[in-house]
Amino acid sequence: MDQVSIQDQDRTGNRTTAMVVQALAPNIAIALHSTARAHPGCRVRAVDAANRVVDIR
Repeated sequence: MDQVSIQDQDRTGNRTTAMVVQALAPNIAIALHSTARAHPGCRVRAVDAANRVVDIR
């Protein structure tokens, strides 16, 4: 199964991978939500193995 990286962007523009989840819609949604809550004020996105953006919060 494919995997998706959940990344957050800090105020300086640097992106860090917060977690890696399976490429299933519920898993991505939960991971984006929890990462956004853990890093308030930061942009959060989901990126697949080919560096394509899957979802943004």
